[in-house]
Amino acid sequence: MLTQFFLLVLIVGFVTAGLTIRFDRFFTILLLLFIFGLNIKTSINIFLWVIMAGALMILLQNRAKIAQLPSKMKSKLFVLIPIFTFIASFLGSLLFIRLGDGALIIILGVLAILYGLRLMFIHFQKHELEFEQGHPTITKICGLLGPWISGFSIGLVGTSLKPLKIPFAIKVGKMNIKQVYLGNTVTTFFSSLFAIFWHFYLNNKNDLNLFYNNLILGLALWTGIHYIYELTEIVFPQKWKKSFQILIGLILLIASIKIFALK
Repeated sequence: MLTQFFLLVLIVGFVTAGLTIRFDRFFTILLLLFIFGLNIKTSINIFLWVIMAGALMILLQNRAKIAQLPSKMKSKLFVLIPIFTFIASFLGSLLFIRLGDGALIIILGVLAILYGLRLMFIHFQKHELEFEQGHPTITKICGLLGPWISGFSIGLVGTSLKPLKIPFAIKVGKMNIKQVYLGNTVTTFFSSLFAIFWHFYLNNKNDLNLFYNNLILGLALWTGIHYIYELTEIVFPQKWKKSFQILIGLILLIASIKIFALK
């Protein structure tokens, strides 16, 4: 168990440091399947704690900046988004409970392919990271639909779809990347928090021992991944990151074959 634990945190921490991914560490689910040999539903339930802790840490680190936001923006982030994600995560969690392992594995495999292709072929240019005002219509669409999409996805398979949503918002919507990340972080925190509750509440067994085991392992994994991330991020100069991103995208495509084989 300890060997699997350290191997997982080393791989995920190192890989996400190279990709600058701080909370939606999708790779964790895959390694819980491959290294720990857990079933898909248990892997997702553990990952919910990992993604929630990561999003919470970022929010706490930025609490001073959040406090300075206009009241209208804070109302959207901490009133509307929680309401939307509460409902959306319920719908995704309901489907999670009702679907069999095979269906969830297919969804996970498709996401691995999409995430892999994104890492291989979609890269941000410097000027794209400096957009100030996004396209008005697309900004409204992202602001309205983003929490529903992420909430549903997190309830269903644990991931916020961040690797797909962020490129759409930046490449198509010309949106400000800092605002997009903040909105997605708040969305992810509330979605994962609610999904943890819904997964437990909707499960007929309501096994408290299993719940606490998932909590302990999930938070332990997040802690290990976080410190490996911090220790290894410095070994990735910016000029290496594009090549590393392409490599990891290719590995994800290969891994999708193994994911489908689990079905």
